[in-house]
Amino acid sequence: MAVAAFLAPTGCSVGGDSEPQPVSGVPKEIAATVNRLESAIAQRDFAEVCDRLFTPAARKRAGGAGCAKEVSTAAEGVRHPSIEIRGIDVTGDRASVKVASTAEGQARLIDTLRLRRDGRRWLIEALS
Repeated sequence: MAVAAFLAPTGCSVGGDSEPQPVSGVPKEIAATVNRLESAIAQRDFAEVCDRLFTPAARKRAGGAGCAKEVSTAAEGVRHPSIEIRGIDVTGDRASVKVASTAEGQARLIDTLRLRRDGRRWLIEALS
């Protein structure tokens, strides 16, 4: 179930029910991290997910040195993943990204990714 939130971002817009507004600045940086996550999951590059997109704490919770193997096992059978970014809320060096994720043969899941700024990068801290 946790991997369901690791799925591919299909949009980089933030807005309400009307026409999506293009993003810029910090929200664009955050959306780029989610896009990198999408790409890594779709390519089954779990080392990228664990080593470059997770915070050290998230990596530790996902299996530490065995993170990539654990995530790979959890993602087994996930095909054609998709995440739609529904909203981004930034407070200082922390962000919440509301997403709607799907994969072939799976129901849509609404979830929240928690990100933290680490220098110039935004890293995934947790799934809510």
